Amino acid sequence: MTTEPIVKNQGFNKRQIKRIFWRRMAIVLWVSFFTAAVQSMVFFALFDPAYLGQLSSFGVETSQWQGYALGFMFFWAFTFTAALFSGLILALPRTRLAKRNPNA
Repeated sequence: MTTEPIVKNQGFNKRQIKRIFWRRMAIVLWVSFFTAAVQSMVFFALFDPAYLGQLSSFGVETSQWQGYALGFMFFWAFTFTAALFSGLILALPRTRLAKRNPNA
């Protein structure tokens, strides 16, 4: 499998390029969702969100369920950006140095 961008590959039409893009985006969303769920389970097994709300420096009262939801959304946003940047880096074209044949 090459790492050339799919836009430069003339073997794909526009519909196929859109399908590949949305498939990759779905993979990034699913991986980030699953990872955020695991992170939330581990974090909130150790820390109570109601107690964390009492320790915070801002005066917003949050219930335990709101703390769980906010924590999950934070973890999901963080892992989504990490997975998105990883996917973008993997989709970048290879350099001439990486294409060089080491056996030549």
